[in-house]
Amino acid sequence: MLTIQNHIILNVFDFKLLFKILHYVKPYKILFIGTVFISIFFGCLSTIRPLLIQYAFDNYILNLDIQGLLNIILVIFILLLIEAYCQFLFIYRSNYLAQKIIKNIRVETFDRIIHFQVSYFDKTPTGQLITRVISDMESISAIFSQGLLLIFGDIFKMILIIICMFFVSWELTLISLLFLPFLIISTIIFQKYMKRAFIDVRKYISKINVFVYEHIIGMNIVQIFAQEKQKFEEFKKINSLHRDSHIKTILYFSIFLPIVDVLSAIAMGLLVWYGAFNIVSGGTITIGEIVAFILFINMLFRPLRAIADRFNVLQMGVVAASRVFDILERNMEEIDEEVFFQKMKSGSLLFKNISFSYKENEPVLKNISFEVKQCETLAIVGPTGTGKTTIINLLMRWYPFNDGDIFVDNINIKDLPLSILRKNIGVVLQTTFFLSDTLMNNIKFFNDVSNEKVYKIVDELGLKDFIYKFPENYNYYIGERGSGLSEGEKQLISFLRTYLLNPSFLILDEATSSMDPITENLLQNAIKNIIKDRTSIIIAHRLSTIKNVDKIIVLYDGCIVESGTHQELLALNGKYTEYYHQQFVNT
Repeated sequence: MLTIQNHIILNVFDFKLLFKILHYVKPYKILFIGTVFISIFFGCLSTIRPLLIQYAFDNYILNLDIQGLLNIILVIFILLLIEAYCQFLFIYRSNYLAQKIIKNIRVETFDRIIHFQVSYFDKTPTGQLITRVISDMESISAIFSQGLLLIFGDIFKMILIIICMFFVSWELTLISLLFLPFLIISTIIFQKYMKRAFIDVRKYISKINVFVYEHIIGMNIVQIFAQEKQKFEEFKKINSLHRDSHIKTILYFSIFLPIVDVLSAIAMGLLVWYGAFNIVSGGTITIGEIVAFILFINMLFRPLRAIADRFNVLQMGVVAASRVFDILERNMEEIDEEVFFQKMKSGSLLFKNISFSYKENEPVLKNISFEVKQCETLAIVGPTGTGKTTIINLLMRWYPFNDGDIFVDNINIKDLPLSILRKNIGVVLQTTFFLSDTLMNNIKFFNDVSNEKVYKIVDELGLKDFIYKFPENYNYYIGERGSGLSEGEKQLISFLRTYLLNPSFLILDEATSSMDPITENLLQNAIKNIIKDRTSIIIAHRLSTIKNVDKIIVLYDGCIVESGTHQELLALNGKYTEYYHQQFVNT
């Protein structure tokens, strides 16, 4: 019996996944063992009750012994109270254990996600990751609260019941177990189909999350292009597929439960028929034994039925766990270990023979080399898609590269811990990110700095009037994704956030691309202050912002085609001159 039951369980949880999940029980092994002990004790109490009822029938009821019957009823009542208390303890402790475990898994999963390289997020939809961290975790909790411990208790109880049944009457036991193999086979077939159905359920839940997230984020674009109806129809289609998957699980479930009930009823009917015939024929079976076996059959068939009842959550939990472990087991090289922060001096930046492509056979950078000397400012210009931002991606190690080397202050960046590299390089990207919080908290952005330091930096950069134009000033609530700010204001706040960290190196990627002339003038004055004693790289389309830099390189088709100062490049009458005339002479 135990072997067959284990086969059913291991069809739900394969060995590897089972041990992965149980690994998270180790910190709470005392709680786990205590809960298992309660489950065992609860199973023992449950099997005693039919034996007491049998004894009551054979020794008190048939002999009209009222006092003896009252005594045994009192014992049964006390046992029921103890059972109820044990059940309370088991339910509370198993759910408490489940929440403790998924808290740790969720923390570990999110820690992995925030340390993955940026290339991972290029290939993975955000909504899918949200599903992993939130809804998949809740499904995993069901493995502990409604799965492993309950199944263990059911197995133990079934073993005890069968032992007690053979102890009472081997004849009635064989009749009672006659249909059990058919029920076990039905259960195995049922869980096989249920597993497939729940894989589809989790898949479509993830698709719904991805679809809803992407379209809420881009709702203004949906409405600009009048795509509301079309997108609504697409959502209805995905939602219908999710519904159909759920209906499949309901169909399998509605087929299985009647099978359990019918087999149980047939076994009970045969038991009563054989027992009654034996009694009438003057056999050894007693009425008390028949009553006890009726209770035993209910207790024996109920765990298998209960396992089926829990398949809907168990299968979801297993599928969800496999998806979460896919994140947890990704290449450990993508994770950076925290080290003690070291402030680097603002030295040189050197790119040496760098080639890179995001997709195979589609090179973005082709054997480029350049150097930015200590405290110099380099500007990079070129048409869209020529690899300017890719230079930042490689410098920050957001994407792995093998062709060529990059040196920061004469140290190969592959030899620098990521935490040191990234904390010493301040980057202001063209795209901005904001918390749904106050202006002050967005400027600090989780960094442990005082308000006084923020006030001082704002004064140094001449941005006090800019801050005080907002209602409530620093306490101004900017809304989700910075909805209370213009694009130019977002970039200015992003610059202020980076400046506050006082980085050794500075990278500006199209930092003035969305600014009006007044805001751009504010930022240009601020840039002059921050690049004064730092090695800096400025990527710009507006050539007016880079006239006074130390050096300019022109990228075209992934190659450096020109290099020099503003005046030197104009004298070449090449690509840079062409860009210059397009922006100034022809306007």
